[in-house]
Amino acid sequence: MQRFITVLSLLLVTALGAQGQIVITLDEVPSAPGTEFRYYAQAGDSFQVNIGNPGGPQVWDFSQGDTASIVSDLYLDPAQSPPQYSRANVVIQTSQLNLFGISEPGLLYNRLAPRGFILGAATTSYQGTALAINFMPYVTQYPLPLVMGTPWTNTVAIDQVFNVSGSEYRLVLNATLNHQVDAWGTVHVPLGSYDALRMRTNVTYNMTLYIRIFFVWVPISQQSGNSFNYDWRAENVGSVLNVNSNQPDPGVIWATKLSRLMGSTPAEAASPAPASAVSLPQQPDLLENYPNPFNAQTTLAFTLSQAQNVDLRVFDMLGRPVAVLAQGVLEAGEHRLAWAPEQLAGGVYVARLATGGQVSHHLMVYLK
Repeated sequence: MQRFITVLSLLLVTALGAQGQIVITLDEVPSAPGTEFRYYAQAGDSFQVNIGNPGGPQVWDFSQGDTASIVSDLYLDPAQSPPQYSRANVVIQTSQLNLFGISEPGLLYNRLAPRGFILGAATTSYQGTALAINFMPYVTQYPLPLVMGTPWTNTVAIDQVFNVSGSEYRLVLNATLNHQVDAWGTVHVPLGSYDALRMRTNVTYNMTLYIRIFFVWVPISQQSGNSFNYDWRAENVGSVLNVNSNQPDPGVIWATKLSRLMGSTPAEAASPAPASAVSLPQQPDLLENYPNPFNAQTTLAFTLSQAQNVDLRVFDMLGRPVAVLAQGVLEAGEHRLAWAPEQLAGGVYVARLATGGQVSHHLMVYLK
């Protein structure tokens, strides 16, 4: 009996150790300009896919399958971003956007911050007309570090007007995305085998498209429902396998989309900077608060290149100050401050960091 308990303990330690080894950190998220990932893509009304169950360790073998279509993600130089997306430090040119029903080529403007990979905007075109979906505040695609069991929730609220072929349209979209890292193990895809974490996302949405007739917005399309996405992510690679489905159950499901990593082109390695050349940011950078949206407390962070006067305040949407989080001289480096707006109403608030003649802003959503 004692021997059985010892063996069982060793197995548990081994399993937990393997699980703990799959951790995706800031430095392990692909972002270098020039990097390209190519995927075999399959889409249809429904086809069967075995995604396995929650937990781990598991083995998923997707090394063989349909190769009819190829899609790609190419990482671009964020310095070339338009001014309105200047906060982006990861820009991806994708041949298939796959965002809220859009399946056109487009660009994703992201921000890789110490505590998360954040989606800022998506741009594409329809019938020759440029379209942009701006996320204010930015939507956290996943927090960092990413580990087994990590849960998080995002809410998306979009109300945008655009013109197509001389007509004026308005898109109103509200969505809730509930995520969790629910499985881990080894996944086999055409390019090779990877230790990966699986992110399960349940998307619940309501979307209405209007057209302007004289001075009235008339609804022409309404959609609502929910869908499920399973995304396997590995260190230094990002997504290696992605499955979309309308079914919540694990195991063998009916999928609507599937992509498998089949090739990659790494960016040219840059010469490392000498230690004397490494420095802190020259301008104060108000990082993405986390969590966002939040319902009790959130943490704001910013970096300083040198000791200087700092004024960090929170304003409501009418421009009224509601909180002073920092005021005075602070040392160089990264600073983190918590904010818990217990006596305030839920809504959108603006964090403003002013220091050394530089001012930066960030939107936060308080759910109460």
